[in-house]
Formats: sequence, C-alpha cells, structure tokens
Amino acid sequence: MLKRFRIGLGLGGSAFVLATFAVPAPPELPVDVFFKKPNIAQITFSPDGKRIACLVPLARRMNLAVIDLEKKTKNLLTDFQDNDVGSLLWANDERIIFTKTSDGEPGATVYALNRDGTERVLLVGGASEAGTEQTANAQFRGLLARLPKDPKNILVLGNLSGAQGPDVCLMNLKTGKLSLAVSNPGWVRRWILDRSQVVRAAVAVQGLTTTVLLRDPVKGTLTPVHSHQEDAPGWRPISFDGDDRTLFVASNLGRDTTAVYRFDTETRTLGGLVYGDPIYDAENVIWDEVIKKVVAVSINADRPRYHWLAAESEALQQRIDQSLRGTANRLLLASPDGSRRLISATSDRDPGVYYLFDATTKKIEELAVLKPGIDPDQMAPMQPMTIKARDGLVLHAYLTLPVGREPKKLPLIIHPHGGPYGVRDSWGFNSEVQFYANRGFAVLQVNFRGSGGYGDRFERAGWKKWGLEMQDDLTDAVKWAIDEGLADPARVVISGASYGGYAAMAGLTFTPELYCAGINTLGRVNIADKISDQETKTSRHWFATRLGDLDNAADRQRLRATSPVFFADRMIAPVLMAYGKNDTQVRIDQGYGMAAALKQAGKTFEMVVEEKEGHGFRKEELSIAFYTRVDAFLKKYVLTPRGSVNIGEARVMGRPANE
Repeated sequence: MLKRFRIGLGLGGSAFVLATFAVPAPPELPVDVFFKKPNIAQITFSPDGKRIACLVPLARRMNLAVIDLEKKTKNLLTDFQDNDVGSLLWANDERIIFTKTSDGEPGATVYALNRDGTERVLLVGGASEAGTEQTANAQFRGLLARLPKDPKNILVLGNLSGAQGPDVCLMNLKTGKLSLAVSNPGWVRRWILDRSQVVRAAVAVQGLTTTVLLRDPVKGTLTPVHSHQEDAPGWRPISFDGDDRTLFVASNLGRDTTAVYRFDTETRTLGGLVYGDPIYDAENVIWDEVIKKVVAVSINADRPRYHWLAAESEALQQRIDQSLRGTANRLLLASPDGSRRLISATSDRDPGVYYLFDATTKKIEELAVLKPGIDPDQMAPMQPMTIKARDGLVLHAYLTLPVGREPKKLPLIIHPHGGPYGVRDSWGFNSEVQFYANRGFAVLQVNFRGSGGYGDRFERAGWKKWGLEMQDDLTDAVKWAIDEGLADPARVVISGASYGGYAAMAGLTFTPELYCAGINTLGRVNIADKISDQETKTSRHWFATRLGDLDNAADRQRLRATSPVFFADRMIAPVLMAYGKNDTQVRIDQGYGMAAALKQAGKTFEMVVEEKEGHGFRKEELSIAFYTRVDAFLKKYVLTPRGSVNIGEARVMGRPANE
C-alpha cells in the first residue's frame, strides 16, 4: 500500500506556498488514476453489526458486496456491467435492498436479495420487466428505512393516494407490492421518522407556504406547529434525538446564518440555541448509534468543524485524531453493540481510507483505501482563503497550487461550482482539481455570491445576477490571482459544470480577453428559454426570484442579454463542451444550440455528447474518456510553449446588461 501522507491542517498562506514549492514536481499521472471508481463506497453495517454491505468496482461498474467481519471474507453479490448499483439498505440481518442506475435517466430499478446473493428479486424496474408489478413500477418514489420489527417489509416512499406528494408505504421484500402506511393529506413533501422508525413529523408545501406538522403516532393525526412563507425566515426539522421527543431543527429566525435549535414535540415550543456561527450556516447534526443520541453539530466551514454536545463522543474523537494525524477523521457508523466503529479519514490530498475501530482493544484496523493509485505525497494542498470583490463583498475561496512549481505566473483554472444557489465548494479531495494541479495548473474555486452555506444575505446577493455580479466575482478572483503574480494572464482557463458550465460560457463571451480557453460541461447557455420545471407555483416563484420572470419584459430582456448562446461572435478562445443526451436538468438542445451558434460565428470548439448519460458522466470509461479529451484540449491550447491562441492584454468588457 502507498504511504498515506499526513499534513498539518493549520498551515498559513506563506507556509502553504513554501511547502508546495519545496518538494519535487510529481510525474504526470494517467487520467484514469484520478477518475477510476473508488475501491469501496456506501459502507453500511448489518443490523447485528457482524457484516458490512458495500459497493465495489467490477468491470468499471459499482456492484454490491458483503464483507463478513468475523470470517474476514468478501462476497460479491452482483455483476452488473451496464450501470452502477446506486444505493443500498439492510432490510434485516438476512436481506438487502438496493437500487440500480439507468443511463442517467430518472426513475429507479430496485432489487432485494439475501446476504449470500441468493433469492434476488426485481421489485421495481419498469412495466416491461418480468416479475415486477405494474403498480409498484408506477408508484415507487424512493427507499426510506428498514423496519426492525418487520422482516417482511421495508418503508419506502410511494404514491398510492394520488396526493401531490409521496405517501409512506410498506414494500414487500419478496414481491415489491406496496401498501399504504401513512397517507399524504395532500401537500406533504417530506416525512421525518423518529429513532424508532415511526413517522412523527412532516413538511408540507402548498403554494408559497411551508408548514411543519407533527404526527400523533397513535391517532395518526397531523397538527401544524410552524408555517412560513417561501423565502421568509423559518425553521425546518433535521432529525429526532434519542428520546424521540426532542426534534433538532435548523432555523434562521432572527438571524442571517442558519443555526441549530431544539424543538420540544410535547410542549410544541422552540428551545434555545444549540449552536450557530456568524459566518457559516449550521444545518446538520451527528447521531451516535451506540449511545443513542445526537452528539454534535457539524459545520461546513473553511474546513470541517464540530460543536460537541456529548463529552464522551468528543473524547473519542480526540483519541482517533491523535492516532490518525493530518486527516479529517469522521466516525461514520457503529455496530449496535458499539464494539466496532467505522472511521473515514480524508484530506484535501487524500481521497480517503476506511478504518475499523475496535472499542474493546482500542485498536484501529485499515479496512480499505478508496483510491490506492493516488499517492497523497503527489497531490496538491487546498488552501482556504478570502478575496474581496469590487463592491467590497468578502468571497470565500480555495486555492490549489501545483506541487513542486514556483507559484509565479502559473497557468490558472478558475473553477466555478454548479447549482448555483444553496451549493458551495468545500475543503476536501477533489479528483478534477487534483487532475488539473497535476498538469501544472493553479486552481481557484470561488464561492461567489449566491452560493449556499454563508447565510441568507450572501445567497440573496446572487439572485438575478447570472452573468452580472456573480460573474464579476469570478472575474475579480482571476484579476486578484494575476495581480498577486500567481497567474499568467495569457494562460487563464475557465472550467465548470452545470451552473459552472454557464459561468464558463459567460466568461468566454462577456469577458473574452480574460481567458485563453474554456470547458463547459452541462451548462445552460440560454437562460431566457422557458423550461419544463417552471410548472408549479413554487417552482415559478423560484425561477422568478432567482433567475427572472419570463412574463416580465425587463427580466426577459436581462435574461436574453446574459445568455451566452446569443453572443457567440464575441468569443476569442476555444471551448470544449460536453452534454448528456438523457439530461433532464439541462436539455441537450442547450448544447446543440450553443454548438450551432459557435459554428455559425466561425469559432473554435469541440463537442462531446454521450448518448447514455444524464446530468453528469457516471460511467467510468466515459468519465475517463472525457477527461482524456480535456487533457488533450488543455495541452493543445494552453500548455504549448506559446499557446495556440493569441490573447492580448487582459481587460474586461462591459457587462451585457444592468438592472
């Protein structure tokens, strides 16, 4: 096994640069090293804690396996070669239920089998599949939870009542037949179970009103306890504590960032603050299966942080951290008796290692290395930092500098994330970023205005700002990197997926002389085009507030003026574009429309369309093939001695539209 690199997590900026430059540059690694499937994923203890179900690669697909922890054996249960196993759940100690993906298309194929691979049954798989029920195929919505006292059924989401949202249903593990457990009164979008797997709360959305309801487990009645209007301050359930009375909730009532509070379901009162941060949203809690209570609030800050609620859990975390230095260590799961705990150890340079902690012997045993082809010594550190935008707004960002190269006039990739709202870049290992760094690029990831995780005001600052201030934030970050001497102004690339793909095209069309090349993956390039998910009142409101109202002349004009497809003639740099034929989020005609506009304008571009992919390339060979294409594209247009594109002095054109 390769030596796992341990690097301190508290390096400052100068130490960061020196540490990066003080070691030799690593060799250029094959593309597949970065984009191969991990050796293991979705590890889950059986209810008795004696086995682990997981996903492992076989013939480039993730398949289901069971590891017997006492016998130290691994048994492969499936051998799919068309698509991956997507998710799994122990229904009981003997039987596992799992889903299978389908060429990027929506919908699920659901199977159940015994832990030794026998008695595999197709429960949901399309009306044409033999052995599946027409009703289950039409009505299944997703897996929910196992039922400890019912070995014949599992809880799922379905639609038997015909309501606007899902019902809670029982699914028979042998036949797939659905039966109603809790009927949806009409507008419930989410159900919350207590720790005994009883439906205890719900979130309903009717029009622009969100309502939290409590369910009486005996009478089955639903009682409203909180309501708020769309985009107004309010709270939502996270999960129950071990007493099945206390409900942890995320609230932004009276504050900008979201914080965690306790709600008493008997007195129906919102309690005091559990934890909140003035910069970062706190929205998640950590449950400990051994002591049967919530033990911490997790915060996605510049790096992962925890606010501990249980002293014994904090002490255990400290012991683990002392043994596994230099990684972010997370206690993920535990066997019911607490004798074994699963640990995930990761960092910005290490994809991760799974360990088993034996509570009796206090020993840590390596279970699996996620990507053994990755040597963390050769990977580049990701440094949290802040950049000030032109209007004074502070932007949080991550800078990854290539190992062994002087941090001066480097080729730079600005890498905007998708979403964009409610989504953000976070600290940790990123295969794409490390691939770019291995090729000698500095990579800058900016949580531009509109990104999630930094409070309500910061996210709202990005509403209706596609191609405008949101794009300015990226431009300002590039100019910062140039002014600092880090980036070569003649070798700046913009690359992103989904919204990041839009931002890449916006950068190439609205600030064309800033970039020498671009990569657009799955980008929506015509945001003035009405799309099918603007059908409900809630979705129409979302689009009207975040992007613009197509029934409003001013909004319609702004959306057209910030749609890159109409400005292909402005482009200077070449672009590589990639789309999935089965994408339901960004229709393939967005890609075809951009390609047609570029062709008519006589611009240099390359286009990849995958017939059996959706919103993202999931199949290993297609992902590797795409990044092999990216590798060749960057070497051709950016990393040649003088470059193949003549880029003048960096300057920024005027924004295409202003409100």
